[in-house]
Amino acid sequence: MSALSHAEAYNLLVATVTPRPIAFVSTISASGVRNLAPFSFFMTGGSNPPSLVYSPTLDPNGQPKDSLRNVVETGEFVVNLVHREMAEGMNRTSARYGPEESEWEPSGFVALKSVLVAPPRVGESLVQYECRLFKVVEHGDGPSAARYVIGEVVQAHLHESIWKEGRVDPGAVRLISRLGGRDYLDVDALETFSLNRPG
Repeated sequence: MSALSHAEAYNLLVATVTPRPIAFVSTISASGVRNLAPFSFFMTGGSNPPSLVYSPTLDPNGQPKDSLRNVVETGEFVVNLVHREMAEGMNRTSARYGPEESEWEPSGFVALKSVLVAPPRVGESLVQYECRLFKVVEHGDGPSAARYVIGEVVQAHLHESIWKEGRVDPGAVRLISRLGGRDYLDVDALETFSLNRPG
């Protein structure tokens, strides 16, 4: 196979590395603007200390997205996990907003005060992780270059409906995952559905 362009590599990766969990990341800029954005380049890190990693790739102009800029400025973020009933509101936050615009109002979600970090939590999410930045690892330059945001989990919030007999009931979390293109997977129902990204 010949060398791939950035667009070809992106399309190949998102179509074949599936399903991918979604980090619905809330941040606040240094000037106080709240940001909310979904990322499917997301995974757990380690458990000692507990950590999460998400990758807000650089935008089409090779510039950092608001989520990345905010994390670098403040050192804090919250990862909210997404279930099926949250899908439409989550999708609305993926439209292009300016750095002085907040995605919270269009999303329709309730902002809950966090315990140890400034960015709020998404009230509708069944699992929320408050994180402090450990490191941003830069890999590549230009459009779609990776920036791996590694955060240490300092506080976790679980909805009482998913906590059974001293542990998380996997069937109660009801997460959705990203597939290729417009497609998603409802992990609980084992059902696929599609969302058109807003303009």
